Amino acid sequence: MHAPALLFLAVPSLLVYGAPLHQKNAVLRAPGSTSIQSGAYFVEFHGEPASPECDYEHEQFFQEVKSAGIDLHTRNAFKRLFNGVAIDLPNVRNLEQLESMPTVRRTWPMQVRTRSAAIPSANVSPNLMYAHEHTGVSKVHAELGLTGQGVKVGVIDTGVDYMHPDLGACWKTPGCPFQYGYDFVGDGYDSGSMPHPVPDPDPRDTCDGHGTHVTGIIAAHGSRFSGVAPNVTLGIYRIFGCPGNGTGQSADDVILKAMEAAHADKMDVINMSFGGGSGWSEDPLSVAASRLVRDGIVMVASAGNDGANGLYTSGSPGLGVGVINVASFENWMITSLKIDIFGKNGNYSIVHSSPGNSKFRFVFNTPTPVVAPIDSSGSINGCAPYKDRYEQQILLVRRGNCTFVDKAAYAQDAGAIGIVVYNNEPDLMSPTSVSPNVTIPLVVIKSDDGQMILSELGYGPVTLTATNGTVSTSNPAGGQISKFSSWGPDPELHQSPAVGAPGGHIFSTFPLDLGGYTSLSGTSMASPYVAGMAALILQARSKNASVDEVRRLLLESAHPKPEVNGTIPMSPLRQGSGLADIWDSVSLMATVDPPQLSLNYTSNRDSFGSPANFGLDGAGQSQQRGAADEAIRKLTLFNHSPSSFMTCTMTNLAASSVSSFMANGSFAAVPRVWPETGGADAVAADTQPHAFIESPGLPIRVAPGASQVVEVRIKAPSGLRDEDRWLFGGYLRFNLLWDDQAGTTQTLHVPYTGFVGDYTKLDVLSVPEEGLPFVSLKGSPDALDDNAHVAIDGEHKLAVHYRLEHPTRAIKLRLVDDANATVGYLPYGYIEYLGRNYQSVRGRFSNSTINGTLYHDADLTMPFETQPGAYRVRIDALRPLRDPNDPEGYQIWHSPRFIIDSVSPPNPFAAANADEAESIDDVVRNGESM
Repeated sequence: MHAPALLFLAVPSLLVYGAPLHQKNAVLRAPGSTSIQSGAYFVEFHGEPASPECDYEHEQFFQEVKSAGIDLHTRNAFKRLFNGVAIDLPNVRNLEQLESMPTVRRTWPMQVRTRSAAIPSANVSPNLMYAHEHTGVSKVHAELGLTGQGVKVGVIDTGVDYMHPDLGACWKTPGCPFQYGYDFVGDGYDSGSMPHPVPDPDPRDTCDGHGTHVTGIIAAHGSRFSGVAPNVTLGIYRIFGCPGNGTGQSADDVILKAMEAAHADKMDVINMSFGGGSGWSEDPLSVAASRLVRDGIVMVASAGNDGANGLYTSGSPGLGVGVINVASFENWMITSLKIDIFGKNGNYSIVHSSPGNSKFRFVFNTPTPVVAPIDSSGSINGCAPYKDRYEQQILLVRRGNCTFVDKAAYAQDAGAIGIVVYNNEPDLMSPTSVSPNVTIPLVVIKSDDGQMILSELGYGPVTLTATNGTVSTSNPAGGQISKFSSWGPDPELHQSPAVGAPGGHIFSTFPLDLGGYTSLSGTSMASPYVAGMAALILQARSKNASVDEVRRLLLESAHPKPEVNGTIPMSPLRQGSGLADIWDSVSLMATVDPPQLSLNYTSNRDSFGSPANFGLDGAGQSQQRGAADEAIRKLTLFNHSPSSFMTCTMTNLAASSVSSFMANGSFAAVPRVWPETGGADAVAADTQPHAFIESPGLPIRVAPGASQVVEVRIKAPSGLRDEDRWLFGGYLRFNLLWDDQAGTTQTLHVPYTGFVGDYTKLDVLSVPEEGLPFVSLKGSPDALDDNAHVAIDGEHKLAVHYRLEHPTRAIKLRLVDDANATVGYLPYGYIEYLGRNYQSVRGRFSNSTINGTLYHDADLTMPFETQPGAYRVRIDALRPLRDPNDPEGYQIWHSPRFIIDSVSPPNPFAAANADEAESIDDVVRNGESM
């Protein structure tokens, strides 16, 4: 049952109707940090949420299920943000029957999500205060007394250690900041290994820490440091169990349950520091978040930590309409926990990362021997077993060639009590060594510090202590965008992220059992910073500001930052509106609507310059068609001063253009930037994007309390070729002057972005030079020869490998005959709203399996056995912004011809059988780093 794209909670990022895996609770990885839980589905009914029809439709649905004799388990029922149920369906063949019921609008598989993994950074003492000095927080605390008093902030996360003294050490007592909350999962929950939650009323977290860290950024009020809004009232909604249970994921129905609870508790602001991956605004949680915005709740979410993978890496739920998704900037000061080194040539103090597993702290109060042994492979990398024993010693190893878990496991097996990994790059980095089999602490140190210890070992014994002492250094990258922060745009060219805030090297609260404090990095830390700012705005406006007004105040008062070592502003697709400044936000005497402009693409004038812009920012306004490569947008200036006239002029700040493709057409995960850093002065100004006010003439004068509509003409850069697939952008800077006695001046920034060329003609599949797509014998890296003969049985199958350089609304994988007629869909052969592949070893491509079973239908509910014969694999990948019902909208690839001589699957319907013994990674693989 296919639904129009605009239906509520339209299909998620990876849609595989009824496609079962080898076990009921198996999880299928999808690009980004989302996956699919086999056998679990959302069922949506026709009525609007929170409408009178809800109760009737729920009752009617279960009567229909009973009459049809369908066996299902109800996981959750929803009526507030979504009208429907979440179910487990043991027999996938019942799905088609379920979809045909009168009450059912549509169904789709259950996604599961990994929280945006906070990146352990140099353990930092009270440096959140340094960030406050650069974002206006300290100033509004001191001069305006704003603390978030009277504002309710919900935190949907891992729970919180509410007994932490800096968080109040209380739960729901009079005067306690924690007055709302619930544990929706229990400690043992994991969507893969333990998929059924064990909820309880107490959301205390003593085993993870992510939510405690996030909550401290918002609301800590201890003697060591203060959160952004230390006097807010908090609601804590726990959706993740303890780490180490399995995948560390949570299912969408659990998250939606928490969102409904926060809605019922009437939160003013909700923070969601999870998501990531190559997302879509049509994703279920993105649309649910949009409904919360519509109902007057400020929604703030992390943009994601996939910046190293380039463009289109912003994830849901941050892509929901009106949601403020937040990029990360680096903190300005790092005061790090130190290791004291004692050697023959002297004593040294060096910094180290947070432990790879927060359960095992790197604390050694007495001098402990350090050794750097060679492993059995002859390497110092520690990627093989050791021949000797190293009881009560700490091993020094070099980063590389294997995972941190492997290094720690080999060291532990040799008797070591700790492991120090020195980086193979100059900077500090963030390890992860979480494994049930590893119980020793692991930290990372800088490359130079590792070389220093090796040198000292050449002269004699070396020992170390680590006693929670600190050493302070400035962060050379302070105020710059964090390298891990995800890029926009979304697949339909909407701008992302919205704004930036400090998220790199943030010191905050942590569960008392895990040390009480730690420093973490991630957009997970930047998001609560902005959530706290939103609370301060609401307090300043006595909670009379609308959601749209809060968003405009945060975005338009932000400060765009230049490229590193450059002068031209970074692309809005990297930093959004820039670094947020709460003092400027609460001081603004004017705003502009809309706060962002997404201009679509340039080569089609109807798309770039007219209202036919697929609902991008500004849609619904009266827009005019500009000349070629130009767009005219109408904006409204609001003068909020009750007594003074406002005069306005506007200047254009051309930002960097970015592309995922090099000049030779090859793909580049790290986007190419134009003008090149430091080369802006060599690029003629008239070749860069520029903008000016078309009407009325400048300067514009707006009366007290009045508004003025202005037309802005924006011209795309003329110095770029369409075939290079550039995304351009810039900032409209509105320079404002009031005729009050003080002669008040302010500036506002509105970012704009667009695509150079015809976005609808972009290829989605990788360029042929990458060697993909191809068909191989399963397990072989070699493509089949043309007219190869194969046999399909329980031991021998074919694999279809493909790579997406761009997200796609729909992809089809089918077997076709010599006449190019469809024979059937492959397992996982119809996927909707799929993100692009990343560049990591395991995530470079996705695949499907030719195992003897095909499907008559795109819903993959009607299997049949493949017959011997000659075939090709056909892949249809929908190009951007194209209609999935238009055959001309697809990029099409055909494999070489091959002949299946015989088919002997262990079960005629093997792919529809829950006992099918295929690895999940054999079907779809995605971007996880080794």
